[in-house]
Amino acid sequence: MITIPRLEADAARRVLVLLEGLLGASAVYGGIGLLTGTLGMSDAWLAGTPFTSWRWPGIALLLVVAVPMLAAAVLELRRHHLAPSASVVAGVLQVGWIAVQLLVMQRYFVLQPVVLLVAAAILLVAGLRVTGGTRRGAPEHADPR
Repeated sequence: MITIPRLEADAARRVLVLLEGLLGASAVYGGIGLLTGTLGMSDAWLAGTPFTSWRWPGIALLLVVAVPMLAAAVLELRRHHLAPSASVVAGVLQVGWIAVQLLVMQRYFVLQPVVLLVAAAILLVAGLRVTGGTRRGAPEHADPR
């Protein structure tokens, strides 16, 4: 039988806030950079995609990655009961973002595996909180006996 370790809620929360904040801030930087043209992305990378400029990919990056990551981090900071679920959703959206990048643009970029590893860590920590955490509605410090 495989035993899944139980993470302490505060440790998991700190890890999630750090990782989600990092990916969220990076996505804000990338999204704004795509919108303003300051990232130096080649328009040749858009060949074969439905896009003629980096505007829509920039907007999509902000909406699909930055907003969910930062919202999940804020929910974690506020100890909101939806925080673990928001973290899972944000992690899944990040993985989906990279998958769509690879499928649509058919280009590999060195940050993609790094971002995937961070998203996988978010999913792992959030998943352990959901499956190994306290009972729904019970305070996190309650004795589980």
